[in-house]
Amino acid sequence: MLYDRYPALRVCENDIEKAKEMMLLTYRTGGKILVCGNGGSAADCEHIVGELMKGFLLKRPVTDDRFPQNLRDGLQGALPAISLPSQSAILSAFANDVDADMVYAQLVYGYAEAGDLLICLTTSGNSKNTLYA
Repeated sequence: MLYDRYPALRVCENDIEKAKEMMLLTYRTGGKILVCGNGGSAADCEHIVGELMKGFLLKRPVTDDRFPQNLRDGLQGALPAISLPSQSAILSAFANDVDADMVYAQLVYGYAEAGDLLICLTTSGNSKNTLYA
């Protein structure tokens, strides 16, 4: 269990459980998860999305019969997720041409739909571009 391995997280148990429930609800209702952050938090975004888009501890089988069996055997079930920091072309263009503080808000505006979940990571809690998202 998570808290046996990382006992220091026990103080956050309620928040972690709420976040888990929000993520489960998002996927159960057909939504996707968007993740944003800067610096090390941007790297965390990439890691989170990597774990959602492929199996983590166990391979997620693909059962969708729209794909031939040989493709299903080579794929893993994906939980739809987008790492906003990886959108480098639009991030740099929007920051240069419009407003760097609004880059993630622009991407949320373009990608998000009702029922999606946005996870914002900020160590300081003061990153304007993440807060505006």
